Amino acid sequence: MFISFAKTFAQEEARCVRINNFSVEERNQNYPFNKAARIVFASFEEDPKKLSKKQIDKLIKQSLLELDKSGKIEEFIHGSIIKMYFDELKNNFSYYDADCFEEKVDLNEEQKNEFTDLIFNFGIKAKDLGSIGSGCYTPRNAVLFFDENNQLFGFLEICFQCNGFRKSSKNIDLYDECGEKLYLLKDQFAKAGIQYGVKKK
Repeated sequence: MFISFAKTFAQEEARCVRINNFSVEERNQNYPFNKAARIVFASFEEDPKKLSKKQIDKLIKQSLLELDKSGKIEEFIHGSIIKMYFDELKNNFSYYDADCFEEKVDLNEEQKNEFTDLIFNFGIKAKDLGSIGSGCYTPRNAVLFFDENNQLFGFLEICFQCNGFRKSSKNIDLYDECGEKLYLLKDQFAKAGIQYGVKKK
């Protein structure tokens, strides 16, 4: 099941703090990091040309994309292209095309350690904080996980605008979802050099 976490949080109620002190070795024993030979921060700019005719027809049927009288794409609902692409990717990882991503940064060891530290060691002390569903979900970024054969096997699809994400597997997560966690991850994307969806839209 492709789980959606398009949520926003009351930031003052869900401030991220260090709640664990798992070592690098302990963090890397967890999936997907125990399988990932490469971790990539990426951006994805919507372009219908990235989709197959079958996918475009599906978006037309769902009234998410319209053609003009000559059959050319006239307009589409923002967020629909990337979600369609990642839905297809989740069903078949071989659909991955590096050229579909505008920016790709392979994380070095220091960046990986900062990423896993955020995931496993930061959270909120107070539990059961309320969340509010967000209707603005327009993902532009992703974390891509590749195995030792350089094959994609998992991802996080991210919308930094509304502080939400979707994941390819229940085993890939950001865990303790304090309100600031995606803001902190956005900072990591920016430091890695990702512009689209982070510093510009």
